[in-house]
This record gives sequence, C-alpha cells and structure tokens, in this order.
Amino acid sequence: MTVTGRTRRRFLQLAGSGTVISLAGCLGGGGGQQETETTAPTQETGEDEHEEELPEGVSEEEFEHGPVPEQYRTALSQANEERDPDQLLTKEDVQFQEADDAFEAGLAVEGSNCGNCAEYIPDKNGDGFGACAKVEGYIDPGDWCVLWESIEEAKEEDEEDEEDDDSGVTY
Repeated sequence: MTVTGRTRRRFLQLAGSGTVISLAGCLGGGGGQQETETTAPTQETGEDEHEEELPEGVSEEEFEHGPVPEQYRTALSQANEERDPDQLLTKEDVQFQEADDAFEAGLAVEGSNCGNCAEYIPDKNGDGFGACAKVEGYIDPGDWCVLWESIEEAKEEDEEDEEDDDSGVTY
C-alpha cells in the first residue's frame, strides 16, 4: 500500500469519527442535562402510567390491586363470566399494559384491548374504568394483558360447553 493510500484511509477514519461525534453532540442537545430531564419523570412514575387518571378518592394501591367498587365485586364479564374476587391474578402476572404498547412489542394483535375482551366488565359508575373477571384492580378499556380473548370466541366456547353438557353422556 502506498503512502497516499494510508494517508487517505487515515483521513477517512478521522473524518468519519468527527462526523459521528458532531452528530452525537447535535442529537444530545444540552448534554447530560437533557437526558436527566427526560429520564427523571419516568423514574418518578415507575411502572404505573395511570397516576394522573386515577378515579377520585382512589389510591395508587387500590387502583392497581383493588378492591374495586362493590358493583364490580362479583359482576359478570362481557362473556357472562362471574368475577371471583378470591381468584384474581395480579396485573404483573398477566403482563398488563397499554394495548398500543403490547401491539408494538408484538404481544397483541392490533385492535385487541380490554374494552373488547371477553373477561372485561365495562364501566358501571361513570369513572371511565371497568374491572376484569380474572385480574385485580381497576381496568382501563384501552389496556391489554395475555388473557385477552375475543367476546365471540368466548361465546362459541361457552356454547360448545353447553352442548357437551346437554349430550346426556355421564362421565
């Protein structure tokens, strides 16, 4: 390799490094200060993003883990499944999150959310939140979890179960 080839290669390496450093400086804005500003609120709110949406008089703990208002305690879901307050899963157990986030993460099909889930119990008291036949706490219809099942599928399964029960076969 000639001296010119080595000089040119060195020039390109330095020019490339300078460009990367310049871009990093431009994208970084105010340096560490801006990063602190954008990460601090996320750290303060933690995993729960419902802090500003809490129904009046409901604590963060109640919102996440219940108890929910009395009219939801043993209410029927959209697929007529009765809620059993003693058999509920935690939101953590079911990967509970906003439906858009679940879709972006590849966990959910676009359009699937608690509001169109068989297990969802719609708002009964006007606070904008419902409950779930399987999960504890308040449930926003725009959320999602791994238990999501379409109302139609649940009704079909229920009809099949009824047909099996009516077959007269004793087990």
